[in-house]
Amino acid sequence: MTSDHSDVLILGASFAGIELYHQLRRSAAGRKLSITIVDRQPAHGYIPLCQERLVLRLPPAQSLLPTQRCVTAPGTRYLVDEVTGLDADHQVRLASGARLSSRFLVIALGSALAPPPQLPGHEHLLGYKLADEFAASQPRLLAALAQPAQLVVIGGGISGVELAGELAGLARVRPPGTHAPGVTLVDAGERLLGNLTERAGRMAARQLAAQGVTLRLQTRVLAVHEHSLQLQTRGGAPETLAHDLAFWAGGVRPAPVLAELGLPRTASGFLAVGPTLQCHPERVDSPVFACGDAVRVIGGAGEWPTMQRAIECLWQAKVVAHNLVALATAPANRRPALRPHSLTADFPHGVSIGAASMIVYGRLAVELGPLGVWFRRFLMRQYFRRYGASISPTQ
Repeated sequence: MTSDHSDVLILGASFAGIELYHQLRRSAAGRKLSITIVDRQPAHGYIPLCQERLVLRLPPAQSLLPTQRCVTAPGTRYLVDEVTGLDADHQVRLASGARLSSRFLVIALGSALAPPPQLPGHEHLLGYKLADEFAASQPRLLAALAQPAQLVVIGGGISGVELAGELAGLARVRPPGTHAPGVTLVDAGERLLGNLTERAGRMAARQLAAQGVTLRLQTRVLAVHEHSLQLQTRGGAPETLAHDLAFWAGGVRPAPVLAELGLPRTASGFLAVGPTLQCHPERVDSPVFACGDAVRVIGGAGEWPTMQRAIECLWQAKVVAHNLVALATAPANRRPALRPHSLTADFPHGVSIGAASMIVYGRLAVELGPLGVWFRRFLMRQYFRRYGASISPTQ
């Protein structure tokens, strides 16, 4: 057993965690703070394009941020380990047996793209967002494509639409020795992209249908079996849909470890934070913060809406960095003014749908064709450069 102390301990190094480190190193006061980052991965795949990585349209090495190698500043360190719990004195327990303490603790452990545990047979559904899920799913996909396969995507939101489009794109371009699959998208809603406008949903349906995707809307998944789904269309009798692989893209759940931290949570299991992103907002000097997909902000009339987007993680990390520095540098007899997170109800959504793409902002929905695909990769390269990582085309 070991124990170690730092000024700032960041749990999680994906979008929110690595951005918080970046923001702290940008300020003179932040550079004086010792920082420890804990994450179970030394590198992170670029999640907004994980579906392109899955089908090898985007080589994984070109979309992998070498996160640990980006943490090089004096007074900082990066531990590859897994968080297992939090003691009452905010000492963090790790799977290795180590215990870490800190002056300030920031939880940025993200979320899980996973089916509800009450869905019978949910363990047969494949994930692809996190590194371990990706490592397990990609070989199974490539093996299934050795013959004409039937693939199912469950979920008609942005993630499901983008994954279905990429799988359908294998009819045009695919790895050598593989076959074009049949692709079916299943969703319980009346239309695709239910959190966006009806126009965007109609455009996505048209683009997917043009690429050969079969849409099963207003259809619930009753149970999952290894090679079949039990479905029920609204008003119809249960039926069976055979498949070779089925992917879950129907929504995120809290990371399981959040339940082990003993911190306030919402009814759905996410960490409940105030507008200053503190886990105990009733205390202005609370040293425990949380940001990113792990949190839901509670303030004013109740729980704030969240876009569950990478850009929101970056905004929240900036707020946490400001507030940490304010608390760290404030005189003992003075309470600093902390900055609240600003509620942003909407932001332009880029939706890549195989060979097609579109951008959605409010009531505006515009088809961009291949231009949107290029722009999303441009954003990825800019994101990597932000942290000093340059990914070459041959890497």
